[in-house]
Amino acid sequence: MSMTESIWLNGEIMPLAEARIGVEDRGFQFADGVYEVIRLYNFRPFALESHLKRLRKSAGGIRLSLPIELQKLKSEIGRFLGVAPQRDGMIYLQLTRGCAPRNHAFPQSRPTLLFYTRELPPISDLAGGEGVKLLSVADERWKRCWIKSIALLPNVLAKNQALDAGADEAVFIDSGLVTECSASNIFAVIGGRLVTPPVGSKVLPGITRDILLEIARKMGIAVEERALREEEAIAADEIFITSTTREISWVMRWNERGIGGGRRGPITLRAQKTLREKIVCETA
Repeated sequence: MSMTESIWLNGEIMPLAEARIGVEDRGFQFADGVYEVIRLYNFRPFALESHLKRLRKSAGGIRLSLPIELQKLKSEIGRFLGVAPQRDGMIYLQLTRGCAPRNHAFPQSRPTLLFYTRELPPISDLAGGEGVKLLSVADERWKRCWIKSIALLPNVLAKNQALDAGADEAVFIDSGLVTECSASNIFAVIGGRLVTPPVGSKVLPGITRDILLEIARKMGIAVEERALREEEAIAADEIFITSTTREISWVMRWNERGIGGGRRGPITLRAQKTLREKIVCETA
């Protein structure tokens, strides 16, 4: 079986086409679940421990316990990759409260835990290429965005609003403040300092975000986690976004305004190179 055809579902590895989940699974009917996306490089999951710890924290945020211990889950992911290896791609992992008769009250149900992989093209080299185009969208989401919930409809709508406008990604704006993007965290370079909104009710603690903050400090770049107004951000010297699947992407345009003269900035490039070095070191 190739990785695109197989899935780990509640402890069993099977062809993806044969996997079945009940119609009354609470993930399907209530979006009562959480998820993770983990990048694979050279057959190895990157930052796996951090992703699984965030999964456990997200599950706790919806009063759901993991059905297996983290170390056991880690070994099961290793077993799965050994059976159907994927060189470069992602692992999609989802945990729901399980299948039970539809009722708002929590049931005594067995959680549904699954993961599978998808091939992803390697991140393009660091030579340049066109930057990302952003569009501001009103942030109308709930106030527990630190939970990596499968209830992503607001993000989906925002992303497609951006695509319809000829942009690549949506930036959520809450009362004039930048929060995050529909599927990524955002950073601005202002006066040589790296500024990003703090994790909280409207900002997911991104794994790549955390790694980027760590390597920025090692590079001697001052970091500020603080409120960031939209007009301040759009006027920044450089802007980039981070996520597991895209690493670091530089921004060339926000709404109708060019960023950094339409060129990738030096701090963005340094961050990209340093992150890539860390990935290669840990997955070579």
